[in-house]
Amino acid sequence: MLAYEFAKEVMQPTSPDEDMPPLVQPNSAGREGPIPELVKCRSYREEVDHIIQRAQQLQERGIPWNEMAIIYRDNWMGEKAFQQLQQAGLPVDWLNQSSSSRNFDHSTQSIKLMTMHASKGLEFPVVFIPGVGYLPNRYNDVADEARLLYVAMTRAIEVLVLSCDRRSVFAERLDRALGKVG
Repeated sequence: MLAYEFAKEVMQPTSPDEDMPPLVQPNSAGREGPIPELVKCRSYREEVDHIIQRAQQLQERGIPWNEMAIIYRDNWMGEKAFQQLQQAGLPVDWLNQSSSSRNFDHSTQSIKLMTMHASKGLEFPVVFIPGVGYLPNRYNDVADEARLLYVAMTRAIEVLVLSCDRRSVFAERLDRALGKVG
């Protein structure tokens, strides 16, 4: 529901040949889960610290590491998250670290760290998306960036936690969308 509310204004094709993810009108099948969250932090480092804390709590409650993913937009975000996750001692597979890390074994007990582009077609019970305050990426089209974030958000099956350390067009749009779904 959040992804739909966030992206419905920009998810209309501009041409019949345009390749874009389908915008799916939410239709509940009785699924009950927590409302997605937008956590506001003071720095990107604090965003990742929050993810580490939440991932540990979820793992202690019985959610396996391999059912969690961290999906980021820009490479620097992945680098910082990977460093902090390793320093905290959490198991992590970074899918985009190198050309040899593009394939992964879903069953490996580790958090999957990947770009928004790489997340397409994958699903995880728990998805964390840090860095929303840096979106849209200023070098790309706002509508394309919204579609990309929509795809990332729809990778979450049960729990979706977004975070930001600054105000941005997307952070504000998510705040409004959360007001409609909450």
